[in-house]
Amino acid sequence: MKTLSLLIRRHVAAAFVIVLLVFAVNAAILLGVVVYYGSRQNTGPFQLSRFAASFAQDADGRIAPDEAQTDDWMARYAFAMLLGDDGEILWQRDLPLHLNHRYTSGQIAAFTRWYLDDHPIFVYRNDFGLLVAGMPKGSVTRFDFYLDSALLRTLLQLCLPLLILDGALILAACLLLSFRAARGLLGVGQGIDALADGGAVELDTGGMSGELAEKLNALSSRLAVQSAQLARRDSARTGWIAGVSHDIRTPLSLILGYAEQIGADPQANAVQKERAAAIARQSQRIRTLIEDLNLTSKLQYDAQPLRAHALAVGPFLRQCAADFVNSGPADHCTLNLCVAGGAGQTQIVADGALLHRALTNLLANSAQHNPGGCTITLSASLEDGRLTLCVSDDGAGYPQAVLRMLHGAQPQDELSAPHILGLHLVAQIARAHGASVAFLNQGGACCRIAFDTCALVHV
Repeated sequence: MKTLSLLIRRHVAAAFVIVLLVFAVNAAILLGVVVYYGSRQNTGPFQLSRFAASFAQDADGRIAPDEAQTDDWMARYAFAMLLGDDGEILWQRDLPLHLNHRYTSGQIAAFTRWYLDDHPIFVYRNDFGLLVAGMPKGSVTRFDFYLDSALLRTLLQLCLPLLILDGALILAACLLLSFRAARGLLGVGQGIDALADGGAVELDTGGMSGELAEKLNALSSRLAVQSAQLARRDSARTGWIAGVSHDIRTPLSLILGYAEQIGADPQANAVQKERAAAIARQSQRIRTLIEDLNLTSKLQYDAQPLRAHALAVGPFLRQCAADFVNSGPADHCTLNLCVAGGAGQTQIVADGALLHRALTNLLANSAQHNPGGCTITLSASLEDGRLTLCVSDDGAGYPQAVLRMLHGAQPQDELSAPHILGLHLVAQIARAHGASVAFLNQGGACCRIAFDTCALVHV
């Protein structure tokens, strides 16, 4: 279940990245808000210290800030006043009338940390007294806050462990979510693997993947029924073919025997002998078709074992050519044998009988479909470590309907479908040897069987 484990890892990584991204975005937003409002308001003791530093005493003993900057400073505050050590007002600006009076130490202590008449108050000490600046009502919220130094140091020391703990908790939460999501898919994944291997499944239909599990269970049941039906049909087909082949063998042998007797009878005239020869040829053709039918059925269901052994290509092709020349269908054809380069000394691992049958079928196909005669070429070549056996002719070539069926097309009408049993058997034998096969028209019919390098024994 590599795919499922990869899904879990990606899910965990994505969830972890999302959580960190949320934290980063929140922190950036918070920092941006603080900086924005801080830059707009410019309030607090730090800004007030520069205002307090601008105060000076003139020659008449009056104390006042720099007049050129007073308006700029006061734009930030509702009022301001400078209190002497005795609580008297030494200087004031925009101070409400009811606040313009002497202040006791208790009153000063009360408003310096909180509010004065609902105005948030900021204070700063300079050389002349205490500068008191009042913000507009509702513009600033004041808190009374303090923290023990030992506690602050402890909190700072705990920052890194807390971050690690937070990361571990986030990772654990991600793993838990991923496990819960993947647990329901684990059984489904195993069920899919079992179906791909041809097995049956019965999955638990509970949880988040219950609907998918139900569909897989239904699919498994349907596939089991179809497999049983196909097995029965294939068994019946194989048995029927074997039975018909067995039943027809005896009467076919009698027909061949009687045809040979008539052909050899000195009292038979020429017409009778010609008809007897035609009966023998057609009977032999029927026997070949039956053998092809049996063989293609066995190859289709892997019931035909490959008796593979090292096979010398040159002598094998010469034997195939000699057997074809000595047979009846080769009388009106010319056969050329061409073994190029080192192909003749090459050995391949193959079933000689099956490969002989494939080449014989190709040679017979060329002879049968060119009754006016043709030149057939049986060749072997070796290129880039691949051995290619080729049977070609200069005749009419394969009909287009035959080529379409050989390339996998289904006939529209089964009754008018071309007969390709022999060529189909060639393709089956080639695939059984791990070779590729190609049927094409190239100045006539041409079939190439290419063996991979792993099939070669010696070059």
